[in-house]
Amino acid sequence: MRTKNLLIATLVLGLAALAVLRLGREEAPSAAPKSQLVDPGLLAAVTKVEVKANGKSATLEKGTGDVWTVKEKLGLPADVENRLAPLLRALQKAENLGVLTANPKRIERLGLGETVVTLTTADGRNWSAEIGRTADDGSGSAVRLKGAKEALRTTFTGYVEGDPTSWFDPLLHNKAPEEVKSVTLTAADGSITGARPGKGQPFPGKESGVLESMAGGLSNLRATDALPKDDASAKKAFEKSSTVKLEYFDGTTLTVTIGRLPGATPADQPKMFVRASHSDPKHAANALAAKAEFTMSGWLGEQIPATVADFRKAVEPPPPPAEAPAQGDVGLPKFAPPAQK
Repeated sequence: MRTKNLLIATLVLGLAALAVLRLGREEAPSAAPKSQLVDPGLLAAVTKVEVKANGKSATLEKGTGDVWTVKEKLGLPADVENRLAPLLRALQKAENLGVLTANPKRIERLGLGETVVTLTTADGRNWSAEIGRTADDGSGSAVRLKGAKEALRTTFTGYVEGDPTSWFDPLLHNKAPEEVKSVTLTAADGSITGARPGKGQPFPGKESGVLESMAGGLSNLRATDALPKDDASAKKAFEKSSTVKLEYFDGTTLTVTIGRLPGATPADQPKMFVRASHSDPKHAANALAAKAEFTMSGWLGEQIPATVADFRKAVEPPPPPAEAPAQGDVGLPKFAPPAQK
């Protein structure tokens, strides 16, 4: 009898262990055939993309002329090439490999609900899904379609970001630096200009390095964020500003105005604001400047002298301080080395 009871107890323990093991692992995929995660016809007709991730959300809308804009960023153009197109391509390629799990406890551990992508067409068709962590077999992210209870195994590997700042196109102006004919810095303490002797030639003299750095940094000008035109911090930053005018060999000019907002302490890097205007009224930089105030990266700001005095310091940095004599040498007379025979 004791042996029989022992066998029963062992069987019960084995079944319990098996249940725990199955709970901790992903369930085997269903035998359903592969299918597209998103209907290709719906993808081709999408006019709105809503993304939620990391506690933030962004709405991208397709408007007149098929131009995508970011609603939360003052309707500025979206970064289609680097953000939107990769996401849509990833959804287009993604396959539904069948049910991953319908176990509520297992679903809780897949990180579903934190990241949501919603696609909407002009005629009201809609696709929405929660994107979870990558399945244990590495096939792709777990996905739960809107209204479904089960999670799907998919091949989706796209990057999803909810911060609207990541979705707007940061490019304010783009032209080859070697096309710059001259650079003029104007600040409260005066103005200074440097010019190339000819197209494709470097700036002459000892100012060459500083001028090349300014031409390169501002010809390919990118913002780090966009703020409303009435932003108080931007207004304060531009109260004391400097301008850099780039004249190109084709006769066009780009004028960049830079405002600096000091940090809370001397050790803090200042916050950099930038405005760009182009001599061509139809240039995109002018339309962007009318919509928003922009910030720029601190490293780029460091390449642009704030004053003419700063420019001259960058050209001719002060000599390093003289080395202090070693403590043991203080007060000792200096002797010349003996003459060589």
